[in-house]
Parts: sequence; C-alpha cells; structure tokens
Amino acid sequence: MPHHESSARGNVSTEHIIQLFDTADSLASVVSAFLHEGWQRGDHLVVVAKPGHWARTSQRLERRGCPVPQAIKSGRLTVLDAATAVARITRLGIIDRQLFLDHVGALVGRLVAESSGSVRIYGEMVELLAEEGDLRGAQLLERLWNELSERQPFTLLCGYSAAHFIGGHALPALHAICSAHTRVQTHTSDLLGNWLISREISTT
Repeated sequence: MPHHESSARGNVSTEHIIQLFDTADSLASVVSAFLHEGWQRGDHLVVVAKPGHWARTSQRLERRGCPVPQAIKSGRLTVLDAATAVARITRLGIIDRQLFLDHVGALVGRLVAESSGSVRIYGEMVELLAEEGDLRGAQLLERLWNELSERQPFTLLCGYSAAHFIGGHALPALHAICSAHTRVQTHTSDLLGNWLISREISTT
C-alpha cells in the first residue's frame, strides 16, 4: 500500500521503502520476495537483520530459488547482524553521522562500484532502535540513509514492527519516519500495519 512515491533524489536514482509488519512470518515473506527480485535482476544484496528474522527470511529465499550459501560465498549477498551494525555507528549512545559514513557508507559505496547491477538493501537497524524506544534515533538514521542516497544509487527496504507505533505518543514519530521514505507498505495479513498506514494516509 503506497504512501507516496518517488524514485530520484538529485541526479541519483534511489528508492527508500518502509515495511510495517505484524509478524515475523509476514516480514520474511515480503523481504524474501524483495531480495529474490534483486537476485534475479543481478543486484548485489545486503541484509542487516536480527538473526531470527534472517533465519526465516533465508529459508524462504532459498525456496524461491536463490542459493543463499553460494550467494554469500560469491559476494553477491552480504549479511550483517543488526545489533553489531548499530553498535558500530553509535557513539555515546547516539547514532553518529561520521561512523555511519565510515561503516555503512563505505560498504555501500564499495558495492555500488563493484556491482554490475544495482545494490538492494534490507535493514533492521532502525527496527532495533524503535524496539528500544529510541524513535528519535530511528528518525536520525533514516535521514542519514537519505543523505547517502543523494550520492549512491540503491534500493533500501526498512522493516519495522507495527507494534512500536501503538499509542498517541508514537504517532508523530511514525509520521516523520513515513515521510522519510518514498514508499510505505505492509502485508495484506498485517492488520495493525494496515490500520496504521491507513491512519497515516488519512492525516496527510
């Protein structure tokens, strides 16, 4: 379900999508489809996820026809632990712009330079921040991704549990986070995610 759409910032083609999910199964279904589409297109794939979510997603990705172990071995698929990635870009408990550029920006830049196709990324660093109640940190990280997208072309899918946005105190953060993306979507089975998106659309 789209919130709004755009495919370019400046002269660099990019897409920044948010997925609100209710269950790990619906997330695995959507993310495996997203990654498989990139695999078929010849994209380099990057996954920054919780281990449990990646375990479910990789199983579904294999069933769709992507040879996950071989993809990792060949360098077509890069898998990172979300908690480790967050720790690397955090200084004194705050997401740090320079550390983000040094670690995430450098990785994306290298893969863009090496890739004959595009770079397709699924990320849950923001999900971890939201899970900890750090919605400001999640908003900052989304802005840093958008800054990076002005210089490097990639497609980014960010996964958030819809449960993080229950309650009026979280709705302004949801609005800001949705506004940082070119598309907002959820699985048809995710009732809470669909309700939050319909509410967000109705108030914009």
